[in-house]
Amino acid sequence: MRTIRFIALFLGCIFNSYSWAKLIPWDAQVPSSLKSFNNDPQQLAALTGNRIFIYAHPQQSFQLPTYRSNTKIAAQFYSAAVVVPVDAQYIAKTLTHYTHYVNVFPTLKSAKILEQQGNITQVKYQVHIPTPIPILNFKENVVMQHHLNSNSISTLVVDAPIPYGAGKMEWFDLGNQQTLVTITQWGDLNHPQGFLLSKILQAIPEAKLGIPASTNAFLLEALQQKFKTPRSPMLKMGQLPELHLNSIQIQKITALSQRSQQPVSFIFPTAKVSYSHGLENLRFSRSYQYFAQAPQQMQRWLEPTSFQVLFPRQIKKMNIQKFDANTLDADYKISVGLGVINIPFDFKLRFNHSNNLANRFYAVGGDLKFIQGGMQLIPQHSGTLLQISSAMKIHDKAPFLLRAMRSLPYHEMLPAIGGNTVLALKMKQQVKE
Repeated sequence: MRTIRFIALFLGCIFNSYSWAKLIPWDAQVPSSLKSFNNDPQQLAALTGNRIFIYAHPQQSFQLPTYRSNTKIAAQFYSAAVVVPVDAQYIAKTLTHYTHYVNVFPTLKSAKILEQQGNITQVKYQVHIPTPIPILNFKENVVMQHHLNSNSISTLVVDAPIPYGAGKMEWFDLGNQQTLVTITQWGDLNHPQGFLLSKILQAIPEAKLGIPASTNAFLLEALQQKFKTPRSPMLKMGQLPELHLNSIQIQKITALSQRSQQPVSFIFPTAKVSYSHGLENLRFSRSYQYFAQAPQQMQRWLEPTSFQVLFPRQIKKMNIQKFDANTLDADYKISVGLGVINIPFDFKLRFNHSNNLANRFYAVGGDLKFIQGGMQLIPQHSGTLLQISSAMKIHDKAPFLLRAMRSLPYHEMLPAIGGNTVLALKMKQQVKE
């Protein structure tokens, strides 16, 4: 279910049907990724560590020249950060050569400069995502206008199926051959163009919740893979990666989520997890969502039955088998409709509740055999910080429609970060009700 939701991530970012060649006047007002960190790149870099860090800004009034009127709308930008072991000059050279993006971002097949004047460049990008399912194959274009500044590139979406959007890439020299690279972006998902994309977002409205975080993850993962040598820690079956945060950092995460009403997330490096048959590479994500409610009021959302409350359209049937006071198996029969195709599959998860404020879960069968994660309610001075950790990988013997998703870039990473985000925000919707 999580994998299919985020096909929309790629569709919303990559294709269009027209070509432009006239530069558009634009006063770029995209917020900096450092806005919530006292404009201190070292502070953001310390929290990011060796992970991808993602957080949202509070909603703001925003105006785009591509709108047909001068209407201001409420836009919520998402930022993400990664630290790479490369000096800032080399990063700047890479990011300012737009035609070389084909060597950085997967699925990008060509980049053609349409017009350039001073520090403003309009570029047409072609993206091709082949899949074994012909109806989900994409080979389209998107036109973007880049505005280069001293250490940033502000970008205006000129034409695309998500026709209204803007973003900014920034880079900050940390010294010692280390550079903080960030991206901040927003797209209006309420006005998609194109039959297929509209159908998918109509059939799976939850996808809109996860697309911003997943988009940032996709872009920074591409940069990370280009500039960083992967190091994979070893984990035991059922073990979650450690994240050592001090009290000040926990307070910062809580404040970020409280102000934005969105999750704050970390994507860990790939881990080698020990299974009975050998090692499996899993990519864990961890998300934090602030709730004003006390932990005792949030305990129901740790129960396996809560998933059917959160996703009634997708979970068609649920069977619970209890082994003891702390352990049970949950069998979920799921059907995901994309508007043009339905994808049925099974989740079979075992839940262990070590206490009333935490659980762990992992796959014990079903169509997705490599799932691990857990949830925890962390009491705060006022309210609760929900922690969600998960990893999911589609194995090579999964049903065909799921296995087809292995052809998408970063299929081992995007379902977890997108799923965490959607799960946290669906809970928030229910709690408000």
